[in-house]
Amino acid sequence: MKSIKRTKIIATVSDINCNEEKLIDLYNAWTNIIRFNFSHAQQDAVAKLLEIIKDLNDSWKTNLSTLLDTKWPEIRTGNVQEKVIVKKWDHFKIFVDESLLVEPQDIFCDYNYLLEDVKKDQIIIIDSWLLKAKVIKVTPTYVVVEALNDHSIWSRRHVNLPGVNLKLPGITDKDESDILFAIEHNIDLIAASFIRHQTNVIEIKSLLKQHNAEHIQIISKIENQEALANLEWIVKESDGIMVARGDLGVEIEISTLPYHQKVIMDTCFTYGKTIIVATELLKSMVESPFPTRAEVSDVYNSVILRTDCTMLSDETAVGKFPIQSCQMMTDVILEAEQHTNNKHKDFEITFTTDYALDKKMIAKNALFVADQVKADYILLFTNSWFLARVVSAYKPNHTVFAFTKDLKVLRSMNFLFAIYPFLIESWGKYPIEDEKKALAYLESNWFVKKGQKIIVINDVVEGNAVSPYVKVINL
Repeated sequence: MKSIKRTKIIATVSDINCNEEKLIDLYNAWTNIIRFNFSHAQQDAVAKLLEIIKDLNDSWKTNLSTLLDTKWPEIRTGNVQEKVIVKKWDHFKIFVDESLLVEPQDIFCDYNYLLEDVKKDQIIIIDSWLLKAKVIKVTPTYVVVEALNDHSIWSRRHVNLPGVNLKLPGITDKDESDILFAIEHNIDLIAASFIRHQTNVIEIKSLLKQHNAEHIQIISKIENQEALANLEWIVKESDGIMVARGDLGVEIEISTLPYHQKVIMDTCFTYGKTIIVATELLKSMVESPFPTRAEVSDVYNSVILRTDCTMLSDETAVGKFPIQSCQMMTDVILEAEQHTNNKHKDFEITFTTDYALDKKMIAKNALFVADQVKADYILLFTNSWFLARVVSAYKPNHTVFAFTKDLKVLRSMNFLFAIYPFLIESWGKYPIEDEKKALAYLESNWFVKKGQKIIVINDVVEGNAVSPYVKVINL
């Protein structure tokens, strides 16, 4: 069997041009999670694709988890009949009341609090850094800005207000509708856009709790300066973090983006949270069958920096070479992982029951044992996925086969670094029975073979007492 990568891949698909064949091909190219971007996707079309994924998973043709990416409350310019042309140093007005537009260069912004939130000399970004403007004056009805470069503004362009604590809702009506859709259709992960504060995450958790869907994992997307200011609190409250480099790169000076990416990742390491690196990792493969050298280096360095997941967006959603993009990502990941040696650094957990701490220490030491005895794989058993999450957070140097009897737990583990989950119908009376059953399954499906060394992490149950243990098995 070929090497199994430890870094997971998220592939975005379009609800317009995706089908069963493409999903199988993506899975065979080592995709782990299918992402639906609800800035564009429609519920009815996604529901049909989710049925296909369910059927493929039920027949074990695939083992794919699903991620719904929310739209977020955008700020945009208005609709125009003709492009608004501005030249460098031009002064033009931005209104929040569309009926007041008079001059050809006047533009509308749909953020109602613009006049009270921006200040003189502040920078406003229009059309994703294509136009940079400086605030010259704020009046009771409009803002006067000075263009710092030439640009032509078309309808419904993005507006960014770097450094402003925006008065926007954490969950819009559309987001709530889409999250309820995710609950109804058994989506595994929600990537929450435009998270600015931990209260935004708590609001989503509350909605999930109301509908008995607390098993759905929340991935907070870091996309603006306010999120960076509240980073530690957001990380603590979330199941994982997405470094959303597209929007973040608009909100901050682009030269500082690599620094902030590392800060985000380091904060996730501190609290043992999953990290997703996203945006333009193989962007050129939207049109080309081969990536640039810089893109390959970007993916490679993301793996070296110990990301848990890398994400493909347009490359697999609308690109001409979706399967090749995923296979290229896999090839670069496998190459990078050959040159990593994780040291299993410790991290904090937000709860400290004796059992949780015991499990955490057992997991850490199991990884050191695996390194020392040159084990081939690690095998574990988990009811709640806590053990798998802890093992993953310590960044194993080995592939970890995780067996669970809960299908929801299984799908949740697909986004964990190094963890490859399988379903076991029920626990036996004795742990050794489960181990034999799991190893027999792995051997019959060519995951492991005779002569290999396996580290096992399991529990012994004696009455009401549960005791975790580690042992070495020579097949």
